Amino acid sequence: MVIRILLPVIGLFGLCGNGISAFIYSRKSMRSSMNIYLCALAISDIIIILTAFFLFFIENLRYKSLLLSKIFAMLTPIAFPLGLTAQSLSVFLTVTSAIDCFLLIYSNPNCKRRFCSATSAIKMVGMISMLAMLYNSPHMFEINVITCWNIVYFEKSIDVCPTDLRQSQLYLTVYYAWMYTAVMAVGPVLILIALNTAIIIALRNTLPVSDDSDIITLVVVVCLFITCNILPLTVNFLELIFGYINSYLIDLSNLIVVFNSSCNFLIYFAFGSRFRKTLKEYIELIFYRQSASKIIVTA
Repeated sequence: MVIRILLPVIGLFGLCGNGISAFIYSRKSMRSSMNIYLCALAISDIIIILTAFFLFFIENLRYKSLLLSKIFAMLTPIAFPLGLTAQSLSVFLTVTSAIDCFLLIYSNPNCKRRFCSATSAIKMVGMISMLAMLYNSPHMFEINVITCWNIVYFEKSIDVCPTDLRQSQLYLTVYYAWMYTAVMAVGPVLILIALNTAIIIALRNTLPVSDDSDIITLVVVVCLFITCNILPLTVNFLELIFGYINSYLIDLSNLIVVFNSSCNFLIYFAFGSRFRKTLKEYIELIFYRQSASKIIVTA
């Protein structure tokens, strides 16, 4: 039920919300370093949701349809590394946006002009994207597509199986255990806790900031990220240290990843005054154009 019902429902809302968020934060009136990171985060979250829908929801249904089984086997070698790259990009963007916010509050004007500009943010997003692709490039060599005999439909089909690399104990220990913990789990969470704490202290002390609503929005986004990463991190440690694997916890962990990627729009709308204002302007513009076109047709 977790994967078959909740994931598509939450994911559909997330696709709509992130699409709106990416559109609003890409507007010229919203142009700032922090908003560029949030726009890129919305796009990466869209990719996470789409690949999660394919890898988890379609994977659950593929045994009920030979066509779905073939589609799953053909696209998994692409969707698997793409989804993990988007997850890494989401983590890196969250950390980078928190650093940007920290510099915006605590650094001197020269440092702000150099590192907290829209141009610098665009360059940083490009660098982070390449880093995420490089870090996840080994995943492209973890899956083989093989020809097999489908025992359910009694005909020739294709399926996926792990490569020798994916079954290497050394690879699993170094890449999945040590590197994942440092790069994707404990490392980012500790950095974000430290940065968020410093930012919250600054807000409580009412340091002069250009737009408090954007900073509060980011603080809440980071808090949600940290909270939603507790279970996936716990599941990962249980599997790596104790060899404990629970399919229900894994499904719930995957759902929380999608939930995290889907709920940022609610945060932007609830805490971002500029976001709400810009969204309202575009909604009013759409209704104005529709009413104007009806008047012309009637005339």
